[in-house]
Amino acid sequence: MRKDHATIHDVARHAEVSVKTVSRVLNHERGVSDAMKARVQASMKALDYRPNAAARVLRRKLTRSIGFVCEDISEPVQARLARAIESVASRHRCTLTVSLTHHDPGREQAVLESLMARQIDGILLWPTGTASRYLQRLVATVPIVCVDRPIPGVETDVVLCDNIRGAAEATGLLVGRGHRRIAFVGDPPELFTQTERLKGYQRALAEAGLPEDPRLEFCREIETDHSPLRQQLRYWKASPEPPTALFAASSIASTALARLLDRDDPVDMVGFDSFPLDDVIRGGVTVIDQDVDAMGRAAAETLFRRIDGENVGLTRIRIAPRVVERGR
Repeated sequence: MRKDHATIHDVARHAEVSVKTVSRVLNHERGVSDAMKARVQASMKALDYRPNAAARVLRRKLTRSIGFVCEDISEPVQARLARAIESVASRHRCTLTVSLTHHDPGREQAVLESLMARQIDGILLWPTGTASRYLQRLVATVPIVCVDRPIPGVETDVVLCDNIRGAAEATGLLVGRGHRRIAFVGDPPELFTQTERLKGYQRALAEAGLPEDPRLEFCREIETDHSPLRQQLRYWKASPEPPTALFAASSIASTALARLLDRDDPVDMVGFDSFPLDDVIRGGVTVIDQDVDAMGRAAAETLFRRIDGENVGLTRIRIAPRVVERGR
């Protein structure tokens, strides 16, 4: 049996239950035991079964509205994404609702369930990164495309920046400038984007024949409190072999470093993502800039294909970033 053509009948045979039971599990109807749900869901996973999107479209009336759920619209990347998504929605004669989670998984659930109650046609989601049962339920009932990062344990289409490639390019630029002691400054390591960017940084060091030194890797929450980073910079400066260059793995890290470093400090710096005044601070900072417009367009077009009934395998689209070289 070809997995990409599995039907509800195949699932029923595999799980040794009736088609009606599979349908009840798919529609989250009452009266199905947890054991039976687990049995049917295990068969769906084994067969890589996805509910027929075309049939779902026929069953319900479209509202010509979609949602973009993100953490903070004041953050430049998310604001640019919203604009790109809205332009695609407009071409599809569809309205866009933007809702904020403020990094709170509980608020994320409330916002998503509110959109579902309004029978929205599809959702573009910048996830908080926390998986739960309600998300498994949502993806079975409405098209969801994740932007920037996937949801652990939840299968959706995903559109994201090629973080590993971008981080490797950033580190490679610093290696090309003659640096051999390059520090990594990033957000908490549990974030998907930071894990990928750390991998890219480490890959570039290995390709350059430079040893990885965990003492040069700083991954902490610094958005509201810069004191841990300030202490780390002092530690590095006082060490026998201080770093001569810094790779700032997020706009938050770049902004913090721009505030903490003296303008005449000889340490070099490359950042991931544009940040305010990056073309002015320290004579101009080289950045790895995400192609946010391309990400937004790709995510929105993927969502509309799902809304229109496309029933192919899940996609993970990686958009290559671009280097904006400045300064030293």
